[in-house]
Amino acid sequence: MKKILIDLNKLSNLNCGLGQVALNFGKTLSEVETNLELNYLLPNEYVGFFGDKINYYTSKTIAAARNKFDLWHCIHQEPVILPDDDTKLLITIHDLNFLGEKNDRKAANRLKKLQNLVNRADKLAFISEFSKKVALDNLKYHRDKTSVIFNGVNTSSSEQKPEIYSEKFFFTIGVFKPKKNFHVLIPVMKHFPDYKLIIAGDAKGSYYKELKKLAKKENLEEQILFPGIISEQEKTWYYRNCKAFLFPSLYEGFGLPVIEAMQNAVPVVTSDKTVMPEVGGGFTFIFKDFDENTIKTTIEKAILKYQNDIEFKLDAVKYAQEYTWERNVTEYLQIYDK
Repeated sequence: MKKILIDLNKLSNLNCGLGQVALNFGKTLSEVETNLELNYLLPNEYVGFFGDKINYYTSKTIAAARNKFDLWHCIHQEPVILPDDDTKLLITIHDLNFLGEKNDRKAANRLKKLQNLVNRADKLAFISEFSKKVALDNLKYHRDKTSVIFNGVNTSSSEQKPEIYSEKFFFTIGVFKPKKNFHVLIPVMKHFPDYKLIIAGDAKGSYYKELKKLAKKENLEEQILFPGIISEQEKTWYYRNCKAFLFPSLYEGFGLPVIEAMQNAVPVVTSDKTVMPEVGGGFTFIFKDFDENTIKTTIEKAILKYQNDIEFKLDAVKYAQEYTWERNVTEYLQIYDK
């Protein structure tokens, strides 16, 4: 029986995208029938979490077992621990967003570190064609070593009405960093005086303060709401009840909330940056600049389309529902077998 080690250490932060990837991938893989021996490397508090079919390792217990596996899969590109040189290594690369986010020196250092990891890997997987293209432009590796496997997307089947809400609102969610570009949405709200804009996420830090300051400057403090970190059930409620989901992000490797929102049958309005046009599959509404009038017009177009074209709306939901963790895990199992 072949022994596979899956690095799920990103479970340490479930409030970020990689944490959710680790949780859903680990859960789905543990539930499928396979002739492989599955071993999970994860934080101490998750030992036993995925059932008794899994062998569990932590950062303290893995050292003595680094040479015991036929394949080591790190589901992200920043592993702290790697196997010995004789173990085959599969790395999933999510994005190279640091090339745009960091200064030249920091970006060069990150790129060098990633190149060293790529050199060690026997196989690379990317979460989008866009991520693969950026990697091809900036890293040296063999094309035949690569696959593209889209993330799965799960949205809660249950919902819970949050404390902070509005009868008419737009919704967005993400980490509070400049790359999410939330600030371009605030002036837009002047054109929708009857609506609130709900921005969910860990509301703290310098970017959060910048958003609050801008809302005050625009006299829109009452229209911009920050519920903070929300539960999956609250997130589902926001998706299902918002008039449109707005996602002006500058850098994404996949854009998980885009598919989540589409699965919940609401119009999705995004920027044209990085992976957004690809993941939207022709069912999102894209603005090509950040002028408030451009965004306003795009939002209005999206709402009108969903009101008047039910077939388009249903096709969008059907498209989004194809992004399942079952499909994701099945495609990785095929790589494991190879």
